[in-house]
Amino acid sequence: MLDKCPFPPRSELAFRWHLIKRHTAPISPKAEEWIIADLSQHEEREDQLRDEEIANGGMDSPSQSCDFTDSSSSRGDPRPELMTGKVARSSRDESDMDSDDEVITLCTSSRKRNKPKWETDDELLRMETPPKYHTQIDYVHCLVPDLLQINNNPCYWGVMDKYAAEALLEGKPEGTFLLRDSAQEDYLFSVSFRRYSRSLHARIEQWNHNFSFDAHDPCVFHSPDITGLLEHYKDPSSCMFFEPLLSTPLNRTFPFSLQHICRTVICNCTTYDGIDALPIPPSVKLYLKEYHYKSKVRVLRIDVPEQQS
Repeated sequence: MLDKCPFPPRSELAFRWHLIKRHTAPISPKAEEWIIADLSQHEEREDQLRDEEIANGGMDSPSQSCDFTDSSSSRGDPRPELMTGKVARSSRDESDMDSDDEVITLCTSSRKRNKPKWETDDELLRMETPPKYHTQIDYVHCLVPDLLQINNNPCYWGVMDKYAAEALLEGKPEGTFLLRDSAQEDYLFSVSFRRYSRSLHARIEQWNHNFSFDAHDPCVFHSPDITGLLEHYKDPSSCMFFEPLLSTPLNRTFPFSLQHICRTVICNCTTYDGIDALPIPPSVKLYLKEYHYKSKVRVLRIDVPEQQS
């Protein structure tokens, strides 16, 4: 809502504007007294206009029954009186109207005097604003430690989405599962399993070189490799009701390509940084680095100096 009344002072629109603002935004006691005084003056003005209309109506009724044979001067006498009343009334209304300079001065002074508490100055806002900074996060890239064992595991199906996994698990007994590549870029592997007569899916998360189904919960089992994680959840007594049950693996029905097998063997003999030292084309290096994860090493907060305006 505007801080300045856009209507003429002490008018009907101004009265309604102040009434609406009074019920929508907090105002100071001085502004409330001014509004109450304005309301009382408005009511007094309406009473005076009503009395004048009644008085004028009472004087006009006898003049209609008077003799019309009077002279032109006698017929013209009421008109100057009516004109005089209108002029007096208009002059009184004009006296109530303030000039533009007075309105601007009044609104400006009242705005400064009745400034809300929630309006803070720019200097105070700049002092309370925290300094700007950005964060630098350093990661170390590592290959999957047991990639060769994963590829030799018959329950690993490679690249597969959840819909294809659900089709394979349809109608299978409780605890049947398979390991596949995760469809999300932030995760490497996922398990699809049967539990509670449904096909469910769980991502394998990594944190601080440990793998689990919930990396941020210290109570959930963690393992340094994927195969150890799968072995832990084979026993139904070792997994909670909300955790995957991986008791019966669903074996793969096709062999992997020779290119895929060669990658697993090479990655088992080197590290992520060691791939860069191999005498092979860059495209092959990218292919060998596909199955890797990044682990957070440190977080640095670099403060940005405040620019001088």
